[in-house]
Amino acid sequence: REYEEFKVRINALVAKALKVPEEGWVMQDGIPWPGNNTKDHPGMIQVFLGHSGGHDTEGNHLPRLVYVSREKRPGFQHHKKAGAMNAL
Repeated sequence: REYEEFKVRINALVAKALKVPEEGWVMQDGIPWPGNNTKDHPGMIQVFLGHSGGHDTEGNHLPRLVYVSREKRPGFQHHKKAGAMNAL
């Protein structure tokens, strides 16, 4: 029963995360996110700090997650390697 409840909660979070706003994603300063078009965008690096409480030896916050995405352009042959070329 606990597993089923956990599964429902996780699936609800995934469904919520997959909903893209009509106007597309925006950055913290309100500028449109350059990756709104999944088939045409520059290379990107996203750093998520979160609230992990982790710090390096100098006291700087450590990121919880770093996402790196390659550049994608229409008309450029990517050889179907998108999953292999993006990294978490």
